[in-house]
Amino acid sequence: MKQIFKGTLKVITGLLILLLVCTFCCCKLLDKTPYKQTGFYKNELAELEHIQPPPGTYSDLQFKRDTIEIGWGRVNLLPTFTTTIAIDAKRGGKHFDGVHDSIYVRAFVFKQGDKKIAYVSADLLIIPPTVTHLFDSILIKDGFDNSNIYFTATHTHTSIGAWHNSYVGEIFAGKYDARVPLHIADCISAAIREAEKNCGAAKIGYAELPTRHLVYNRLVKEKGKVDSLIRIVKIEKDNGTKAAIITFAAHCTVFHENLMELSADWAGLMMTQLNKSGKIDFASYSAGAVGSQGPYEETKNQEDEAKYMADGVGVIVANNFDSIATHYATSMRLVHLPFYMRKPNLRITPNFVVRPWLFNKLFGDEKVYLNTLQLGDIVFAGTPCDFSGELVGPIDSLAKSKGLHLLITSFNGGYMGYVTDTKWYSMNAYETRTMGWFGPQNGDYMSEVIERMIGIIAL
Repeated sequence: MKQIFKGTLKVITGLLILLLVCTFCCCKLLDKTPYKQTGFYKNELAELEHIQPPPGTYSDLQFKRDTIEIGWGRVNLLPTFTTTIAIDAKRGGKHFDGVHDSIYVRAFVFKQGDKKIAYVSADLLIIPPTVTHLFDSILIKDGFDNSNIYFTATHTHTSIGAWHNSYVGEIFAGKYDARVPLHIADCISAAIREAEKNCGAAKIGYAELPTRHLVYNRLVKEKGKVDSLIRIVKIEKDNGTKAAIITFAAHCTVFHENLMELSADWAGLMMTQLNKSGKIDFASYSAGAVGSQGPYEETKNQEDEAKYMADGVGVIVANNFDSIATHYATSMRLVHLPFYMRKPNLRITPNFVVRPWLFNKLFGDEKVYLNTLQLGDIVFAGTPCDFSGELVGPIDSLAKSKGLHLLITSFNGGYMGYVTDTKWYSMNAYETRTMGWFGPQNGDYMSEVIERMIGIIAL
C-alpha cells in the first residue's frame, strides 16, 4: 500500500511539473508597458518622419497640377467552385449552397498625368493578407502594386471563405483552398483594369449625413459612443455619369450564420437600390469604423432587417446626393506606413497571455500598415482591423481643423483583430478579450498615429 501511494505521488508530482513547464512555455504575463515607453513606438515615430509633407500650399497646387481623372468598374466575385463561408465558425465548414444576392469587387482608378491610384472595395469579410501579397507582382505590368492600391471590404459575414492558411484562419474562413486567394486577386485585377479603361475628367465632392436608429454600440450599449454618420464621396464625370463611395459604421451582420447562401448583406442590397435609383450610376460601399458598432435591430426577421438597413442608409444617400457640391481636384496621394506593435498578447485570463511563438503558430505572422488616400481635401484613412467607431470623433475633429474631410475605413489588406477604446480593454468580451490580440492601449496608439499622418499630409 505504501509503495502504491509513493508511486501515485510520483505520477501526480510529475504531471504537475509537466503542467508547470507547459504553462511556462506557452503562457506569460500580459505586457502592460505604456506604449509611449516602448521600442515599437519609437520605431513608429521614425517611420512617420519619412513621410514627406506636400510641397507648397493647396492654392499653389491647384494651378500646378492636372485635374484628376476617375474611372470605375465592377466584377462578380462568384467562383466557378464552391467554398466555405466566412465567417465559418458556426457554419461547421459547410460550403455555400446558393446565391442569395450577388457579391462583387468594385474599383475606382484615379489618374493624374503619369500617376495613378486604385481604390478597391470587395464584398468580403476582410481583404485577406493572402490576397494582398499577390499584388506585389500580379498587376505590375498594368502599373499597380501594393504601393498604389487602397484596399477596403464591405465586411459581409456571408461571402466566400477558405482564404487563410492558418489554424485560426480556418476557424474564421473555413478549410484553406489555394484557389480562393488567386480567384479574389484575379477579380480585383479585372475590376481595376475595367476602371482604368473608362477614366475621364471628373469632379468630386463630400458630404456627411446624420442618421437615427441605424447603428448602435454593441460592445457597451448606452455606455458607449456611436459613429452615426453616413459619409459620401460624390464623383461626377464630365460625361454626366455619377458614382458614390459610401462608408458607414454598422456591421454587415444581418444574415450571419443562419444563411448558407452567399450575400453582400444589407450593404449589397443598398448598393443595388442606389444603382436603380436614377441618381447614381455606380454605388460602392466600404466598411467604416465598424468596431463596437452594430446594425440597429428593428426586427428579428433577417430579410426584413436587411431591407430596413438598406432602405435606411440608401434613402438618406439618394435624397441628399444631388445637393452635394462637386469640384475638380488637382492633388492626390497615397501613403503607406508600417504599423509597429507590441508582440502578440492574446489573453487567456485578465493577466496571462499566450506566448508570441504560439500565437504566430496559430494565427500566422503578418505585417500590417496604415494608409491614407488623399484626393484634394478628402482623405481616406485605412486601418488593418475592426477599428472602433468610438475612436472616430477626435480624429475627425483634427481633420476638420486642417480643412480636410475624413473617411476612416477598416480592412486595408492586413488584419490585427479589433482596436477598441482603451477604457474597455479589461472587459471580458468578444471584441476586447477574444479579438484584442496585441495588448492594451491600441486604441490610443493607433488614433495618435493616424492623427500624426493627417497632420503631415494636410495641405
